[in-house]
Amino acid sequence: MRPHIHKYKFDTKITTGHKHILFGYTEYTVGLSIFHIHAYHGISSFCGHTHYFSGFTGFPIKTENGHVHKMENILCFASGHQHTYSNYTFEDTEYISSLLRYYAYNV
Repeated sequence: MRPHIHKYKFDTKITTGHKHILFGYTEYTVGLSIFHIHAYHGISSFCGHTHYFSGFTGFPIKTENGHVHKMENILCFASGHQHTYSNYTFEDTEYISSLLRYYAYNV
């Protein structure tokens, strides 16, 4: 399997009357073929407060045109509350050449 990343965009569960939108791209691939996962991390702000999030996706779930990964975790505690999220990456992938990946992490 070629090195690739996935885009994601979804809402958290509502807590204290509001929700956050999480969006971004997963990071590097860990593992091989059907046993690979991706790391991810980000920041989400709303109404003057910020939550950080990070984690690892689940293993790939086969789809008609490729695969997706489940993303499920809890945003860090901030302003007296936290949010949970559970959704999937987009099916489309962006492929990364080995040379680009080398320079991204080693220069």
